[in-house]
Amino acid sequence: MNLRFWCLFFLVVVFCGCTTELFQPQPRSFSQGDLPSCASRDCPNIAIDYLLYAPQNNREIELNTAINSFIAASLYLEDPSKEPTALTIEAAAKGFVDSYWRDHAEFPDLAAEYFVEALVTETFRDELLLSLEFKQYKYTGGAHGYQDLMYINFDIKTGEKLTNQTLFKRYDALSAFAETKFRKAFNIPEQSSINANYFWFDGNTFTMPNSLGFSQDSLVLHYNQHEIASYSAAPVILSIALAEVKEFMK
Repeated sequence: MNLRFWCLFFLVVVFCGCTTELFQPQPRSFSQGDLPSCASRDCPNIAIDYLLYAPQNNREIELNTAINSFIAASLYLEDPSKEPTALTIEAAAKGFVDSYWRDHAEFPDLAAEYFVEALVTETFRDELLLSLEFKQYKYTGGAHGYQDLMYINFDIKTGEKLTNQTLFKRYDALSAFAETKFRKAFNIPEQSSINANYFWFDGNTFTMPNSLGFSQDSLVLHYNQHEIASYSAAPVILSIALAEVKEFMK
């Protein structure tokens, strides 16, 4: 009887995908070499490394949709007021290559070679939360390229995106605590302007970054270039131990 019970229990766990251990991503990559049109013609460099979650339920659909949307946006060079319409990574990459060929046909003396790099990684997971890091670097001419990093946090059971406010029950208190940590990390006395040391927070008021992420032991505040400092400066990153922010989390 006990053997039959445990066999049945094991099968239920396997087929319903209820454990996070069974919920693992598959690494995938895509480059310009995967496009048939690039077999006989020079193409811009495309290097995309991402994760694919094997479909089990709506959770995986939500995660894969977020990943595909990010990659499509990374490869999009058309009207910035419009959303990308490519439904697959291959279609988005073809659009990037077509834009490159069009621009070089219109401006034959254009010396710059386009390229795009995109990377999606898991940085944290527990029984409640999954945190993904989305990083891109794109160059399409000019003095410098475009670099961006963001995090999206998901409910690990449903795949629902979690906003900063839904992650933390005391978000304002967390922001005040983070400012204290920020001042200490960047040697800004409490009585001094938060914009000392060449920062440029709007209104001279500390604000949290556009997205918050998690590593295995830290809450990560990542400010992209030009977010609170000049573009020539490196991204500003502050890590706070998870043990110190647990009191603010739901």
